[in-house]
Amino acid sequence: MESTLKHSIYQHTDIQAADAVAKAFIDKTPTMVEYPFKFPELKPYEVRLRILYTGLCHSDVHTVKSEWYPAQYPVVPGHEILGIITHVGSEVQNFKVGDRAGFGPQRFYCENCKACKRGAIQLCNGNLAPETLFLYDPYFGGYATQIQGPAKACVKIPEALPNDRTPPLLCAGVTVYNPIKRYVKAGDNVGIVGIGGLGHLAVKYAKAVGAHVTAYTSKVAEKKDELTKLGADEVRSSVDLEDLKTGAGTQDFVLTCVYVPGTLMEAYVNLVANGGTYCQIALPGHGEKLNLDIGRIVMGQIQVAGSLTGSIKDLEEMLEFSAKHNILPDCEIFEWEDFPTAFSKCEKGTAKYRCVVNCENYTKKVGK
Repeated sequence: MESTLKHSIYQHTDIQAADAVAKAFIDKTPTMVEYPFKFPELKPYEVRLRILYTGLCHSDVHTVKSEWYPAQYPVVPGHEILGIITHVGSEVQNFKVGDRAGFGPQRFYCENCKACKRGAIQLCNGNLAPETLFLYDPYFGGYATQIQGPAKACVKIPEALPNDRTPPLLCAGVTVYNPIKRYVKAGDNVGIVGIGGLGHLAVKYAKAVGAHVTAYTSKVAEKKDELTKLGADEVRSSVDLEDLKTGAGTQDFVLTCVYVPGTLMEAYVNLVANGGTYCQIALPGHGEKLNLDIGRIVMGQIQVAGSLTGSIKDLEEMLEFSAKHNILPDCEIFEWEDFPTAFSKCEKGTAKYRCVVNCENYTKKVGK
């Protein structure tokens, strides 16, 4: 068992000697183990956070199960992290001990490649060794009582935002905010397909920028009142092909927050009006392809886009926008001991709408 707990960066130890405790996965089976560990020495450009609340993302599930690439076990996921800074590296100037801050999906960026120079650091393709672009694997993420990482990937949390419901904004929030900021203006007709952890936030952001929002869901009768309260002007079926056909060409922008291959995906693209944009943000499993009607795209001058989280500047802007417009995710909050239940709900897509774990209470118990 001990050999499966050995890690290339963090030293597994007993709870008394540990700096922090994580919930780790030692193989593809989604079974967590308690993992006390010691951090490597704090680098001059790093900060360490005592995690208060951490969010769960379906990307965590894909990573744990090695569905996108072979994970380096033991893996500790989590990239929706809010905490208090406890340690500051000697070269860090923009944070101090006691600041409330957070980490999103990105760990590092080179600052020298074309993407970084134009501000799209989330698309960095420079040489990062020994660092990595994404926050976790092989580094430990937010399923832990503390996290240590580069200060330039950390953001301050606006005072108006609460501890418990803010973490999902650091991934889900910026993932939907960014394409809406990029493609949507007041008065546009906007379709949001798939009203789950991503989609329910997309409805809120699109409404806040002044769009006419249509929410497409597989559960119209069950969710109509709820989605109307979230801000949807219309609620329509995401699975009824005949109903989707009647909506063809009506949306200036369609944001698809699910991946459903085949005729349904084609129907979602067909919702876009001539000159409009179709944007896909939900990722499929490795190797799955998207089939598109090229004739429709060319003749309708439709843009087909993807969008990947956002830069640190985007994160800061999204947080300020969320604070100004009181936009927060709808969350289920779990205690540390209920981490497996939260992960199971995230895996099965049964949460309403995001899962967040309170790490602070456990930290108070164990002092780590």
